[in-house]
Amino acid sequence: MTSIHSIPPELIDLIIDHAHADRSLLAACSLVCKAWFPAARHHLFSNAKLNAENASSFVNLINSASSTINPFVRHIDAKDNCESGRWVEDWFAKLTSLPFVTSICFTSSCDTVLSQTTLRALRSFDRLVDLRLVGCQFADFIEVQELICSFPVLQSIYLEADWPEPFAITPTETSPSPHLRELYLRCEMSHILDWFLMQPHVAPVSKVTLHGLDAVELPVVGRYLQALGPVLTHLTIFPSGSVYNSLSDHVNLSLNACLQYLKLVIDCDSPDLTMARTFLSQVDSPLFDEVELSFYSVRQGPRLAREWTDLDKLLATPKFSSMTRTTISAMSAAGLAKETLPLCHQRGVLQVQRHYTISCSANSTLSCLS
Repeated sequence: MTSIHSIPPELIDLIIDHAHADRSLLAACSLVCKAWFPAARHHLFSNAKLNAENASSFVNLINSASSTINPFVRHIDAKDNCESGRWVEDWFAKLTSLPFVTSICFTSSCDTVLSQTTLRALRSFDRLVDLRLVGCQFADFIEVQELICSFPVLQSIYLEADWPEPFAITPTETSPSPHLRELYLRCEMSHILDWFLMQPHVAPVSKVTLHGLDAVELPVVGRYLQALGPVLTHLTIFPSGSVYNSLSDHVNLSLNACLQYLKLVIDCDSPDLTMARTFLSQVDSPLFDEVELSFYSVRQGPRLAREWTDLDKLLATPKFSSMTRTTISAMSAAGLAKETLPLCHQRGVLQVQRHYTISCSANSTLSCLS
């Protein structure tokens, strides 16, 4: 009979990894022997989800002399909700005893600016590779700049935040992380992008999402995407208003020669379909793999028939021969895409997706394939 001591440690870790969702089993494994302790504790405590109900007890636990979980916490998901009671001001700064946190998602539903105490605590996590700020308020743009520059190895930023209009965007003594690869902006993105363009070297961001893009911001967006050039591989645009009427006048996707994925969230009417086709016609990348068009509803009709036909023909041209997916996502009538894009359907690249928005929080869309 094989004893547990004769099983290779690598195999034991794989077995414990397989049980990552069974917290009672993981707790039992962590008590079996010292060899099982790290893998089990990793799954039990790597993700700390904190709110007004549990934050104080968690902080007291990690700051107690007998705590053994501190080295295992990698991600902090902190939600400050005014309705259920604020806790961040009193407790967040005490999380700095966690030495190996690499990811923070900070969500605030309170209409107040982040305090200096909270900002200092955030800046102390200098191992961060992923920072997500949702619904946050800053006293000024300088605070935003200082926060972003605090993380030398940061790779991903999700910024849904507000701050007063600055008198001017000025350079900073320090720069954002040169390792930055993913950028999601749902804020005054012209301030961020203007500042990024002031750096001696623009970080090679490969994935960009612009949520709430308006026409005023198009010039700086065009300059930023041009500066990224072939580094950019994924681009997602959620417009605000009639951005598509002038999008192709400011943004030239032919300069992004390694683009692989493009997502446009548009209205299913004639002007937007026309501009989507015009914008797509700029794509000049041999690596281009997928275009996703997201609608509230897919519609047909005499006025739209020509636009759908022209879009379908464009996607069937040799310049899109590398494309393996044309994804149409919509909250209703998504199945009509097979009729409106027959060439894509016949080619076998059309993917139809119905999506339902179930929450207002970041990245909270539940989708199912039809």
